[in-house]
Amino acid sequence: MRKFILLLCTLPLLAAGVKAGPFSDFKDNVQAAYLKPFAADLGGLIGGNDFNSGRSIGFPGFEAGLAGVVQAKPAIEDRILRDAGVGAFGAAVLHAGAALPLIGTDVMLRGTGYSGFSIIGGGLRYSVLKSGTLTKFIPDVSVSAFYDVINYDYFKGSHMSLNAAASFDLPVIKPYAGVGIDRTRVEVKNVPGFNGMSGTIAKPRYTLGLRFSPMPLLYVYGAYNMLHGQAAYSMGAGAKF
Repeated sequence: MRKFILLLCTLPLLAAGVKAGPFSDFKDNVQAAYLKPFAADLGGLIGGNDFNSGRSIGFPGFEAGLAGVVQAKPAIEDRILRDAGVGAFGAAVLHAGAALPLIGTDVMLRGTGYSGFSIIGGGLRYSVLKSGTLTKFIPDVSVSAFYDVINYDYFKGSHMSLNAAASFDLPVIKPYAGVGIDRTRVEVKNVPGFNGMSGTIAKPRYTLGLRFSPMPLLYVYGAYNMLHGQAAYSMGAGAKF
């Protein structure tokens, strides 16, 4: 249990603290042509936290945890972060979800806030296919959709995503894979001469990961992601009741 709590405490440092204040030079490097690539990098980080399994919670279940994504480096086109000398950077969110009765749908909420940067949002996940005691050989498949509001000292925006994920509910180790698309909008604020300038972009995302259950009700996971062509790593821990 101590190791589990330690992991929960260090995830924000791994994701958000890879480079302290990765957006701090936004106001100095922003240009109209740079906003879409920046939005793509930002949206990929948020969307990378959308799922860690293809299995829904199941009524009357509840789930809560912490998730983080670290992108190895900004996209070549993302001059806002590249010109600021940002290397690896990330985002972490707290999340919670509950299953609705009868309709096989989970409702999820998530949020974070650090260094003047915040995300708050939520989504729905629907179970398309669910394995059972006698059908462990079939995968769990779900689809999900999220909407998030983004805010920072020098920009604001929104993130929308659609996902499909599949996993196998094996004992202890549970492999999963998924695809998603992120549509992200960023609008400049508090930067004289650029206020109101915006950029919107939609990009795909691919994930392959493993989820572990070291003890009943608790889980940890790790995954490799391709976020609009950029390598990234996601990790998290939580409890499912």
